[in-house]
Amino acid sequence: MSGAHDSRRERDEWDARYRERARESDLASRWVIEQCAALPVDALILDLAGGIGRHAEPIARGGRTVILTDFVHRAVAAAVARDERILGVVADASALPFQTESFDAIVCVSFLDRSLFKTFVEMLKPGGVLVYETFTRAHLDVVARGRARGPRNAAFLLEAGELATLVSPLVVQEHDEGLVVDDAGERQVARVMAWKR
Repeated sequence: MSGAHDSRRERDEWDARYRERARESDLASRWVIEQCAALPVDALILDLAGGIGRHAEPIARGGRTVILTDFVHRAVAAAVARDERILGVVADASALPFQTESFDAIVCVSFLDRSLFKTFVEMLKPGGVLVYETFTRAHLDVVARGRARGPRNAAFLLEAGELATLVSPLVVQEHDEGLVVDDAGERQVARVMAWKR
């Protein structure tokens, strides 16, 4: 019962964040959008833990269909209102309602659940790509200096070099780690684009 209680409390906390901040941190990672712009226009893309659609909207504006999932109803409703090519699914990332080989691409930004990488491989079609960007432990320094928000729990931060190993057996096409400063702000991240054979 405590697991369900913890999940409900976490969902309520995220709901409050979305209500308070609205579109405050609404700018997308330029790198993520560039990677998705290279995908075929008819690609079906899953935006996992997509929040209010800060990545889904520019991807959809490029003509692609995006299925956005998040476990907060308020966030999914806000996302689908942004573009008719965004379809929303309220679901916990640990219980996704999708079949294997459903997506041409999966986008996941600022979210880390290491147990999901096997699921990513299963949900991608052959030739599909994973576009992933999230915080590393070095981000704690950026947060401590007041330059950004982000997780403070090490369980939700990547170790140096960890992301490239987590995506196996996907084939890494591009991998980068370090400080990024763009329209979305300052952050220490690891990011990868990897494809399924």
